[in-house]
Amino acid sequence: MNIFSVQERMLAQQQTNPLEVKINPNDPLIPAGYGQRELTSFEKYRIKEAIAKLDQTAKAELSQGNGNKAFKLWYRQLKLARAVDSKTEIKALGDVGAIAWQETRGTDVRNIAERLIAIQEELTTEKLLSPSLLDNFATAYQQVRYIDQEIAIYQQILTNSRKADNLVAEQNNLKTLGKLYLARFDYLNAADVYQELLVLADQGSKPTQKVDFYLNTLMYIYDRTEQANKAIAIKERLIKQYTAAQKLDKIPALTMAIADDYKTLKKRDKAINAYERAFETASKLQQFAIANDALTKLAQTYQQSKNTDKAIATYTKLLKVQQQTYSYYGLINTYDTLGKIYLQLNQKSQAKQYFQQGLELAKSLNYKIKYFDNRVKLL
Repeated sequence: MNIFSVQERMLAQQQTNPLEVKINPNDPLIPAGYGQRELTSFEKYRIKEAIAKLDQTAKAELSQGNGNKAFKLWYRQLKLARAVDSKTEIKALGDVGAIAWQETRGTDVRNIAERLIAIQEELTTEKLLSPSLLDNFATAYQQVRYIDQEIAIYQQILTNSRKADNLVAEQNNLKTLGKLYLARFDYLNAADVYQELLVLADQGSKPTQKVDFYLNTLMYIYDRTEQANKAIAIKERLIKQYTAAQKLDKIPALTMAIADDYKTLKKRDKAINAYERAFETASKLQQFAIANDALTKLAQTYQQSKNTDKAIATYTKLLKVQQQTYSYYGLINTYDTLGKIYLQLNQKSQAKQYFQQGLELAKSLNYKIKYFDNRVKLL
């Protein structure tokens, strides 16, 4: 995955990747006999010194706005890094790739990423892909923002940590994979990872903080993917978690969300029970905005189910909450709603009473005066 345009990618495909070209043996920094023998430690040391100098010069050119000159130097540096060993080259590719990404040089990012993929394939074929090199590849792919390749590397690292029965490493790798899946909106795989992390956290000695985080992440995933049943199960567990930890202030909003989920699933009775629970808990904690929303949605649910008596009773209760909290615009809307309900019931005197109350409040706020005045006059 990358952010560069289709035009940039097409242009890159038409050009030769300079990193695919073999090292020039005539480069004065390349020791004689390269490719025919193993370089000595001293020769490698000298090449690394030259790489560091080239890097400094390239950064100076870039700071002066000479991007093309800078990357010409960096390409030479990357060729030299290849002469040292795979680890040195992978790290250099990642570092230069990060700069290319920051400078939005799409072709250079692609060239570097392609070279990384080629090295990975070569080492895999030769069975030389060690755990330390996997770590290097993971970092480099992150630097060039090639998320798919980074995920594949971390899947290999995860497999290795499981074979070694290294629980700490396994959890850390799962966390990284979870973040990467979320970054590419792969919610299905992300959910599997966070479910696994949740199981591992439950088995720990102090799971509370981790469990909270994993549950909230799963709730986010299930809400985004409209998996209401799974979302409800997670939210119910979070409520138990918060109750045990005495984090009661978080419970009303969660209960409201559960009620909304049940309504989405057309489980009206369960939605009604959840809205009632949300109102009760919110009222006790003086979370009046949530209490207001709970009663409003509860009353609307009764209306939709043609239970007019309970709808009226709930709206009447809502009036009291709105009066206590000085929610004047909320009061106007509730007066209007009750007026309409009584009008549908052909109880005109009751309807007129609520429209009249709405008109009086509307005049004090200079809001919807004409609307309520017309309602009263018609009755």
